Amino acid sequence: MVGGGQILLHDISLSIAPREFVAIVGGSGAGKSTLADILIGLLRPRSGAVVVDGRPLADADLPAWRRSIGYVPQDGFLFHDSIRQNLAWVKPGATEAEMWTALERAEAADFVRARPEALDTVVGDQGVRLSGGERQRLALARALLARPELLVLDEATSALDPVNERLILDTLRQLARSVTIVVITHRLAAIRQADVIHVLAGGRVVESGTWTSLEAR
Repeated sequence: MVGGGQILLHDISLSIAPREFVAIVGGSGAGKSTLADILIGLLRPRSGAVVVDGRPLADADLPAWRRSIGYVPQDGFLFHDSIRQNLAWVKPGATEAEMWTALERAEAADFVRARPEALDTVVGDQGVRLSGGERQRLALARALLARPELLVLDEATSALDPVNERLILDTLRQLARSVTIVVITHRLAAIRQADVIHVLAGGRVVESGTWTSLEAR
C-alpha cells in the first residue's frame, strides 16, 4: 500500500467482522492514520484491495461506502451554532427524536438536557463553551445520527482526561452490539475491552489478539 508516493504500509492483511470492536494501536509514524484513511475511502491502496462483503471496493462504490461510515477524529469540529444545527450537519432532515436517540447512544443526552436551551444551546467557536469530553461525545452523537454501519474513531479520546476517556470507551463497548467499531489510538491501555487489537509498527501489523493474549506475550 502506498500514500503520497511513499510506501507507508507494508503487507497489511486484517479482517473486521460485523459488530466487532476492533482497535488499531501503534506509535507515531506506525501507519495508523494512513490505514484509517484507506479504511474510510480517502486514500486508495496502490496494491492490494479493500474487500467489503467478499468483493473488492471499486471506485464506483466509494460514495456509498463513505455514506455508510461514521467518523470521529481527535478534534471533532463543531460549528459556532446550536447543538441542533451541529447534529443536523450530517442528516439535515433529522427529527428531534432522532437527535435525542443519537445523544442517548453517545451518553451525551444528560449534559444537553441540563442546559436551559437544550438542543438550541450555542456551543461557541469550535465548541469552546463545552468541555473536552462534552465536545467529543457530541461529535460521537453526530456520527451516530447518520446510523453508520461502521464507526471509526481516529485518536478520538487521546486528548481527554482518564474519566472522560473511560466514559466514551465504555459507551463504545455498548455500541458494539449494533455497529462495527474501529478505534485507532497510540495507547494500548485505552482499549482493553476491544474484541481484537492489531498492533502496527513500521507500517506493518506486528501483533494481533485480545488484551489478555497480548499482555501475556
